Amino acid sequence: MNIIPLPNSYRNLPGFFFVTENITINYSQELKPTADMLCLFLEKTTGIKPKQSQYAMINLSLDFSLEYEQYQLFVDTLSIHLAARTNHGAFYGLQTLKQLLTLKDGRHRINCTFIDDRPRFSYRGFMLDVARHFFPKNEIFRLIDLISFHKFNVLHLHLTDDQGWRIESELYPRLTEIGSKRNRTSSRKRKTQDIPHQGFYTKQDLKEIVAYAKSRHIEVIPEIDMPGHMNALIAAYPQTSCLKKEIEVRGSFGISDITLCPGNMDVYQMLTEIIIEIIDIFESPYFHLGGDEVPKKHWKKCPLCQKMIKDNNLKGENGLATYFLNYFGELLKAHNKIPIIWNDGVDSDTAADTVIQHWKPFTRKKTVKEINHGRKAIISDFLYLYLDYPYSMTPLRKTYQFEPIDKNIRNKENILGVEAPLWTEWVPNQYKLDYQIFPRLAAVAEIAWTEKYNKSYEHFINRLDSFYDYYRRMRVNYAQGKEFPPNIIKRCFNVLLWLRDENNELQKKK
Repeated sequence: MNIIPLPNSYRNLPGFFFVTENITINYSQELKPTADMLCLFLEKTTGIKPKQSQYAMINLSLDFSLEYEQYQLFVDTLSIHLAARTNHGAFYGLQTLKQLLTLKDGRHRINCTFIDDRPRFSYRGFMLDVARHFFPKNEIFRLIDLISFHKFNVLHLHLTDDQGWRIESELYPRLTEIGSKRNRTSSRKRKTQDIPHQGFYTKQDLKEIVAYAKSRHIEVIPEIDMPGHMNALIAAYPQTSCLKKEIEVRGSFGISDITLCPGNMDVYQMLTEIIIEIIDIFESPYFHLGGDEVPKKHWKKCPLCQKMIKDNNLKGENGLATYFLNYFGELLKAHNKIPIIWNDGVDSDTAADTVIQHWKPFTRKKTVKEINHGRKAIISDFLYLYLDYPYSMTPLRKTYQFEPIDKNIRNKENILGVEAPLWTEWVPNQYKLDYQIFPRLAAVAEIAWTEKYNKSYEHFINRLDSFYDYYRRMRVNYAQGKEFPPNIIKRCFNVLLWLRDENNELQKKK
């Protein structure tokens, strides 16, 4: 069964179904979008477009006994039957059919099989940071095609950070006039740092991205990271920081100690207007507020911040950070959105219905405690699921063997699913983007879709060999030869470098 992610229940049958000139198709009207995609795929791949017929070789039918994302696929030598409760489920059956189609001796064929399949987790996400390096709309479309083929259903766009603001705002035009551009960019390879970078999405661009993703059954979650990681906004509107001084959009990476001023009510008003301006573009029930890596040293000397702490009886600067995020969480809930924050932004006073996204190393116990107390969580464990780190630090096997449900978690239903982030500080183009994502995203796909008891790394890499054919057809610059762990010395060296950088950032925060 050369399918990724591996179906959760299947039985191989003898023989093949051959795609011939007289192939026909019939479908329930509710499944027409998937049927149209199937016809287009067959025409493009085999040169043969199925004709519609009441008595057809390919049948797509509704089955209300199945679950929302479940599909059943039966292939014998004469016919193909794909059943699903929803077009959503049928779409996943189509992705499986795409992989089953092979060319042998000049004939296109599909192995006879029976598959009854559904995902392990309802949330299967990929995050792209477009703030550090901007990727145009057409590149986002290509990524949507690729992640939907892997049966992901969430695209999380990290749209703002110190190095760039990527969302058009008519109310605050300086966000793109100034905030979407930087004069220099740090590079690991180039000695010079005077390379400018710019770009942003218009509202129309974002609407098109959301619509394209929806056609592939992917919801787009926007992230406006606050109150830290906001140098691009502050460069455009200096009065929003505690220092109230002019700064540049940041050209270097790491954590800036300049943040928004959470004691300034004008900041709350501005962000409220920005969120309301764009919120209806995104159909997802979720909206990400960031909340990670927030240095608070300027808050300690800021009269407005100290007054806010005193007036609201908050627990110091940490309590102020929670107050700030809860404020915008309430705003989102008033607009029927569920707030998400990174797990280092959560504390005992964080609103109970705020979802946390676990990423930070050595904070697992705290996250487990939150989950066991009823909080919903998305798992994006840095040491396994961050796609921007080198394969020598996070090899393919390590990613594949990650188990998101900790043995200490009692309320497993509170884990919504998993998400693999790609941060783009050192990812300036599509070539590097592909290399970092693939094939590790195939491993994450199997974590998210395939039940733990069905997984085997050896089986996975055998299936991956045929999966690479699809990457080559899509002209994906996947990382080749990364199926086996690298030299242990090289791995240890990369981990030590990371620990050094983490310690440096910790000292900066202090």
